[in-house]
Amino acid sequence: MAPSWPDPPKPTPEYFVSGALALAGFLIACILLGFMAKKRSSSFELFLVGGRDIGPVITGLALCATWMSGWASLGLMGITYWFGWPGMWLAGVWTLLGLAPAALITGPKMRAYSAKFGAATVPDVIGIRFDSKLTQAMAAAAMIILLMVYSVGQYTAGATAWYAITGYPWEVCMLLSAFVAFIYLAFGGYTGTQWTLALQGLLLTIGCFALGIASLAFAGGPEALNARLAAQAPELVGLVNPKLSGVPAAQFAADWVGVLATAIMFFTMAIGFPHNVARFLGMRKFTKRDFAIMMAVIAIGGSVPWANLIVGLAARAHFGPRLAGIPGMPSGLGRDAAAPLLAMVIGGVPLSTLYLVAVFAASLSTLAAMVMVMAGNVAKDILGIYMPKASKGTLLALTRILIPIFALIPLYWAIARPPPLLAYLMAGAAVGLGSIFFFVVAVSFYWKGATKYGAMACIAYGMAMCALGGYYVYTINAWGWGYWQLATFIGCGALYFLVSLLTPKPPKERIDRLFS
Repeated sequence: MAPSWPDPPKPTPEYFVSGALALAGFLIACILLGFMAKKRSSSFELFLVGGRDIGPVITGLALCATWMSGWASLGLMGITYWFGWPGMWLAGVWTLLGLAPAALITGPKMRAYSAKFGAATVPDVIGIRFDSKLTQAMAAAAMIILLMVYSVGQYTAGATAWYAITGYPWEVCMLLSAFVAFIYLAFGGYTGTQWTLALQGLLLTIGCFALGIASLAFAGGPEALNARLAAQAPELVGLVNPKLSGVPAAQFAADWVGVLATAIMFFTMAIGFPHNVARFLGMRKFTKRDFAIMMAVIAIGGSVPWANLIVGLAARAHFGPRLAGIPGMPSGLGRDAAAPLLAMVIGGVPLSTLYLVAVFAASLSTLAAMVMVMAGNVAKDILGIYMPKASKGTLLALTRILIPIFALIPLYWAIARPPPLLAYLMAGAAVGLGSIFFFVVAVSFYWKGATKYGAMACIAYGMAMCALGGYYVYTINAWGWGYWQLATFIGCGALYFLVSLLTPKPPKERIDRLFS
């Protein structure tokens, strides 16, 4: 006789009222922070980087917020719910492996380029490093395309949590997210974004840790949790699951090649993500004490994925495979709803409301940072290059016009074609972002021999591999995910170094000035 698993809890009016009030309070706080920062965003440069005076706590919290996203606060629970422990490799166990080097290696260089050369965006930094407007424009275009894909997941995460907890239409929730992101981005600019990101980073850390601790206790502790998982299927408690070798997109959980690929992806994506490293453009000059404080904040916030993956495992132990689909939601998204549904079972209205705010904090923080990057890239790094006579006022106006556009494009995508499993979509974009910008941004800060030709070859190859992976990995299931990630990363690096070694170097005087 097949085991009988409990049905998912049903929303009640109490869930809707509590969730709506908490979400309204959260959104009001974000909007107020944006309006408070409006006076510090009166010029184009101030809008993009603020006064370059952000401290270590705000910078650390903002970095964690942009990193966590809807993937980390909701999607990775869906991964461990569906794959068990073998899914943990894509569920954030490597987070600190990337965030700590991002703060220590990339952060100071980004701040230096901002303060010394006036860089206001990540492509601007690339343009200055290589003295090439074409490289700058290529980097901006690549970022926009890949961030657009990544942004889809933010709407999906917030909508999934809202639907599961309240029963309210998740499409309307997507529209609400877009509206709020527009308000505090349009009026607060970089400073408003940075402060709201810090608030969101704090909220998501509290909410996710609360649910993680409660979930482990609900499951009866580590030993009982693993026993309940093993009773369902022994492969749920292994380090890898060889039975998944026939599912190319799931290679991250199937073998050690996939595990290695996830480690490289998490390392490179944290250092190379433009919406992450952009957090350092507006920070003040840090002392050793400031860096210690920021690293402490990052250590706490970067540990959130460990709490989150436990939630997914506890949901599998409780619901079994019951959440493969939920009526009223697009196919497959029920697995991503594992965390909010478990929160309702464990803590009722209080815990589920706290978690709902955490998910929205994570989703909006990353969405806002990405939209800000995309709008700023187009205005400064594409239009600003090819419209040299445009005034800063015109570029500022264009940026504000582009913000709602870039907020609405992924919104339409999320409604029209929601991803079958949130982490699949976002991991695909992460492979491209990490593989390209790890070399073009991070390595270029430290290798004097890098040339614009090497950077452009790296960008072109990385984008081509992303397109091929979308088809061969996720559409026709012909390539293993791990092999694709490694081929993208190794190929980007090989072209970056080889082409740089074979092409003319910039004048020594210029290189000395950049590296002094």
